[in-house]
Amino acid sequence: MPEVNQPICSVSHITHDCYNSSKLTCDNQHNSSSDSHLHSHLHSHSNSHSHGHHHISGLENVNLKLKISTAITILFVVAQVITGFYTNSIALISDGVHNFTDALALIIALLSIWLQKRPVSLSKTYGYNRAGILAAFINSSSLMVIVAWLCYESVQRIFNPQPIETKGMFWIALIGLIVNIGIGFAIHKESKHDITIRSAYIHMLGDAIGTLGIILGSIIIYYTGYNVVDPIISLGISILILWTSWSILRETVHLLLEGTPKGISVENVSREIEIVAGVRAVHHIHIWAIASQVTALSCHIEVDDMNLSHCQTLLLNINSLLKEKFEITHTTLQFETSATLTNNILSTKQTCQ
Repeated sequence: MPEVNQPICSVSHITHDCYNSSKLTCDNQHNSSSDSHLHSHLHSHSNSHSHGHHHISGLENVNLKLKISTAITILFVVAQVITGFYTNSIALISDGVHNFTDALALIIALLSIWLQKRPVSLSKTYGYNRAGILAAFINSSSLMVIVAWLCYESVQRIFNPQPIETKGMFWIALIGLIVNIGIGFAIHKESKHDITIRSAYIHMLGDAIGTLGIILGSIIIYYTGYNVVDPIISLGISILILWTSWSILRETVHLLLEGTPKGISVENVSREIEIVAGVRAVHHIHIWAIASQVTALSCHIEVDDMNLSHCQTLLLNINSLLKEKFEITHTTLQFETSATLTNNILSTKQTCQ
């Protein structure tokens, strides 16, 4: 890098990744090779996602739980569907389909964990961090199609009730309830931090409620002979699937459209940055989620005229604030002075004329 004598950060592009280290690039540093700079950034970003930091280590901690849960769920789905056809229970078959989507949710969660560990590249500079969000979107969308089929079958059975073998229906549903509660308990902690795992958890919770309904329904049918209870329960499970999947679908669409993550206010973030000494104003602020646990921010910050070392100190102060108060760990900050803003406005006016 050429020698610099008291550089002024009039227009500075500052990128910080809290996983590794910060980078400061000012106008008088543009003599370096852009390819070298890009390679350096990708190398730094890749290292930050592959050396045992909290995000990857957190994914590794749930990997075994998800594998065991997936295997158990798949085995139970096979048993439940076979029993459903044997007992002629559409409710049990519906619950089996719901359990299949649970297995699919777990498989997608495992796949997203594997993809998120892949390194970044020149074509995918953020890596595959969004695989989890995309997986949750696919999972919740697929449920909408399944709900339509279940509703159709349930309505047909309501008008044409079929005889049910209630004992098999009761026992397989009871086993299913135990399985769902066990798996839900195992992944509950991780579901608070990852939307993909939360999608799987909500599936398990919804299916546990549906399975409980089947248990009660089998008892009612056994003592009353009202076989119409079975398709009514199936219809209820269908509505439950719709309710549990809609919230996930809505959130994933919001994140895929790069909406502000839930729980973060752009106004509050701007206000907190402006409190930092040396900052005059914040504008052009954008906050979005790269992954479920990785929130990114970019903005322009008007600052006092200062040299490069003061810029670096200010950068560290702002990023510490963002990480501690808002858990924003990836930022791109552009420092500007009032003189720079004035020149930009004049230049824009001349161009327009």
